[in-house]
Amino acid sequence: MTNLIRNGEFYEGEKDWSVSDPEHVKFNEDDCKITSPGYISQDIIFPSAAEEYALSARMKTAPGFTACVTLTLHPSGKVLALLLENASNWQVLTDWTEAPPGTTGATVKLETKAETGVATSQFGSLELLKLDEKPSGNILEQIVAWWRSLFGARR
Repeated sequence: MTNLIRNGEFYEGEKDWSVSDPEHVKFNEDDCKITSPGYISQDIIFPSAAEEYALSARMKTAPGFTACVTLTLHPSGKVLALLLENASNWQVLTDWTEAPPGTTGATVKLETKAETGVATSQFGSLELLKLDEKPSGNILEQIVAWWRSLFGARR
């Protein structure tokens, strides 16, 4: 599957990203540091219609603050948010959303929620995938699928 977010690993710095305030956003070799109230965003045009999308982000933030990745689907305005609080070590958050009929694209926004200039969050990678099959809501099914993927068990 192809990542619909361009430069989601930040290897090319700010390429493909709109930067709100360069003073509060810094790109390194493979991550992006955002200090409040700065943010970065990217508009994504979906190449084909799909019903479900999965959003995944690797991020960390200072204790007492929140790193936030927001995906807004267009034209419906439906929002999927990944929020990470009080995590100074790298964490990977993943969630999925059903796209309403007529969805043509999205905007992804990365930011730190805190008072101005107080907190910094780091974002190490970002991925948006079109799902072929909706994830099961049954946790037992998810565990069994994970186990089978590790050990090659057949159904």
